[in-house]
Amino acid sequence: MRVILDPQAGTCGGVRRAIQLAEKELAERTDNVLVLGDIIHNEREVERLDKAGLRTIHTSDLNHFEDVLEKSEPQKMKVLVRAHGEPPATFEKLSQLGVEVVDGTCPVVTRSQDLAREFTDKGHQVVIVGKHGHPEIIGIVGHADNKALIVQYDSDIEKLKPGIPTMVMTQTTVSPAWFDEMTEKIRQRVGEVVVKDTLCRFVVRRDQKLPAFASQADVILVVGGHKSSNTKMLHATCKTMNPNSYHVVSTEEIERGWFKDCESVGVTGSASTPVWLLHEFVATLERWIEAGWPEAEIIENAIAV
Repeated sequence: MRVILDPQAGTCGGVRRAIQLAEKELAERTDNVLVLGDIIHNEREVERLDKAGLRTIHTSDLNHFEDVLEKSEPQKMKVLVRAHGEPPATFEKLSQLGVEVVDGTCPVVTRSQDLAREFTDKGHQVVIVGKHGHPEIIGIVGHADNKALIVQYDSDIEKLKPGIPTMVMTQTTVSPAWFDEMTEKIRQRVGEVVVKDTLCRFVVRRDQKLPAFASQADVILVVGGHKSSNTKMLHATCKTMNPNSYHVVSTEEIERGWFKDCESVGVTGSASTPVWLLHEFVATLERWIEAGWPEAEIIENAIAV
């Protein structure tokens, strides 16, 4: 059995930039570097940076920041805003607390925030195709003066007002096909709309090229975090081309039964899956195969490696 690594897989530029900012700050100090929310929707990468000293807090913690500070002073703290971005209220709160902010907002997300603000100021009904509660969406809505409407389900469309100027945009990491589908339904509800394609080009290219990769191997492993919307989307794309596609976070989740009569396994990942983790998967699979996996009983011990 051979292992094939997807050459297109790996983190997007925005996520890489946020991680590099975190690593730069951690190289200068081993404590007092905080990040608002998981820096990336990948449990393994969060764990790695946590061990390096990055402390994860949440916006709700800012309301009782003295508990977070412990014995430190605010002016000695650095708070990283992750690639998903934050609403203006968060930046205002951080300024009031007197901490230094390291803004890791992805430039693609910043563009979305700017567009939402621009069209809200123009008096448009701003509609975002995306997932309720997603951190990127929360930030964009904040930049639209909390007036933007989120469309994830058909029932959300019923809340839109027909016959008024409307701008439709999207969460940067959703499926292009889903964005087109929901935009057409929105158009049927409200009439003429201004459509702003705010999809990440990295994600679009991955979505376009993934079906071909998913067809190259008998089994596909889609490596990514359980919280990652992009990983779930890519897994669904692989499933349409190859029913033997599995979403996994670690090698411990791999099951021997997936590989019956298997001659090849493909390893891919989402925009929030670091390259080092993909190479770890490949190396582990190759080590198992060399040891006689999956036929040999050694799999029972290999899984625990």
